[in-house]
Amino acid sequence: MQKIFPVRRFRRFYHYRFERRQFVLAPSAAMYIRSFLRRLRHKNSQSDKWISSPPFFNGIKGSPSITWIGHSTFLIQVGGKTILTDPIFGDATFLFKRAVSSPIMIDDLPHIDYILISHNHRDHMDEVSIRALKERFSDVKILVPYGDKKWFDARFISHVDEFFWWETFNGDDVSFTFLPAHHWSGRGFYDRNQSLWGSWMIEVGGLTIYFAGDTGYWKHFSCIRHYFPSIDVALMPIGPCEPLEYMRKSHLNADFAVRAFLELGARLLIPMHWGTFYFGTDQFLTPITYLREAWNKRASLLEDKMLQILKFGEVILLPNLFTENASVTSSLEL
Repeated sequence: MQKIFPVRRFRRFYHYRFERRQFVLAPSAAMYIRSFLRRLRHKNSQSDKWISSPPFFNGIKGSPSITWIGHSTFLIQVGGKTILTDPIFGDATFLFKRAVSSPIMIDDLPHIDYILISHNHRDHMDEVSIRALKERFSDVKILVPYGDKKWFDARFISHVDEFFWWETFNGDDVSFTFLPAHHWSGRGFYDRNQSLWGSWMIEVGGLTIYFAGDTGYWKHFSCIRHYFPSIDVALMPIGPCEPLEYMRKSHLNADFAVRAFLELGARLLIPMHWGTFYFGTDQFLTPITYLREAWNKRASLLEDKMLQILKFGEVILLPNLFTENASVTSSLEL
């Protein structure tokens, strides 16, 4: 199978040759209004049950672990390295406030060796969080998509490398490969798709962990499996999922996430990108409800797979999980 590469025209990236540049300001504004009205009508009474108290991620020495902080932010401790993905610890913008406050703050974190960025949207490449992390961990290495390094250079943030799809960074006993995704980039009105977007494969300590970033359903999942046939963990987005026809263009709902997980051939699915912000019209637990339905619908194909639904701030120890026989585990029954 041939590797997938983006097309570049007039300083912008596209998924395929004849893809047209899309203008999303009007539909995005309409989506925000609908989401705002939904929040006014439906107060979130479930979120407190989904916060791990106290957060349990410190003191794990030598045991590979993954902690979900919220949205697409994970703390991955494996092989003596500590990795942070798409860090955001506050609000995305003044319009998009957090529905669930971060249970872990930057001052609580252990030393961070690497930060992985999937794309430059403000809920994934948050300036406030990145500046605070860099101030506390001055030697942290930041790996970003091609075209985003100039944003860091303009802010005098050092130790940043950028990558094209399929390029690999080899550190001490760890490697990171930047891989395709079906999404888009842009932080303002005029820079849409001027930098890349993607996913990351982490190989360290005998484990292979796939961080899907933000993505719609596309052929890249099967392609990634061809080149990485043994994936232990897949960190997959499951929202926003409504309205489907709008969101499916660049996001996974739960049903597509399970389909993509099967195409990846991974062993363990950990959902992300749900509950933290209201970017669609779905309610707080809608993605989780759909995820359970999608998993049960494909139970015969998932007999040797595992699903772990984490609370905000909850940690899992990977060796313990992989020795269990249960095919589905969760932090909280609905």
